[in-house]
Amino acid sequence: MAILIDSFHNGARGPIRFWHQRCGHLVSDTSLDELHEFAESLGLRREWFQQKSIPHYDLTGHVYDLAVARGAIVVSSREIVRRAVRSDRKSGAAG
Repeated sequence: MAILIDSFHNGARGPIRFWHQRCGHLVSDTSLDELHEFAESLGLRREWFQQKSIPHYDLTGHVYDLAVARGAIVVSSREIVRRAVRSDRKSGAAG
């Protein structure tokens, strides 16, 4: 169905190269396979995947912009929580 991304300002957290940049969480509302394929198309490595309650990739800077240019839909963080595939679901279609 869709690849989603939220948007927030990082401030002074994490590695200094990521300070004060627009950031986002890249998720799928369909499947983890869809998420991994999209992430790979952006040049992201699988080990950057975060298998949390809401599985996602963190994006910053030019990779964030590239994701949006390639069709990721910018939504609110609340929408991410509402629609994202959960970690208790297997790869493949969400139920």
